[in-house]
Amino acid sequence: MERIPVSEKTRKRLNALLRGEAGESEDLRSAFLRLATQLLIEEGLEEEVEDLLGRDYYERGTSKGRGYRNGYRTGRLKSAEGEIRYGVPQVSDRDEPFRSRIRAILSGRTEELENLAVQMYARGLSTRDIEGAFSSPEGRLLLSRTAVSRITERIWESYEAFATRDLS
Repeated sequence: MERIPVSEKTRKRLNALLRGEAGESEDLRSAFLRLATQLLIEEGLEEEVEDLLGRDYYERGTSKGRGYRNGYRTGRLKSAEGEIRYGVPQVSDRDEPFRSRIRAILSGRTEELENLAVQMYARGLSTRDIEGAFSSPEGRLLLSRTAVSRITERIWESYEAFATRDLS
């Protein structure tokens, strides 16, 4: 069984929805907003863990005490479009427990994330747009600039695939 990041599974579900392949019985707009917002959250959380551990999936670490990825658990966020369930990466074998700074600021910011999700497919997003989404209310950046750039690059690839898809 191949293990892939939760965000990749969400990206596949979102792409299937956009191609009209998803058998969603619910409102397509609502399903799109929830999946796109879920993807943004999961991408941010996965980048936060990558920054913390200093390595990507399936790479061995060189320093002790940094920890290991240990699966996912489900996080929940209430939004105007309904409950959004997203994968929260778990980290084990660390000197101190991992506490996500992103999850701490998520509640109450769903409108901003949903707007970003729409813009992501309407016009693509800039690095500044992503930085704004992953900053604290005081304006402090919660992810490194490198992590924000990686998220922007992945989102841009999704946007280009969406914008150049065959509509016939």
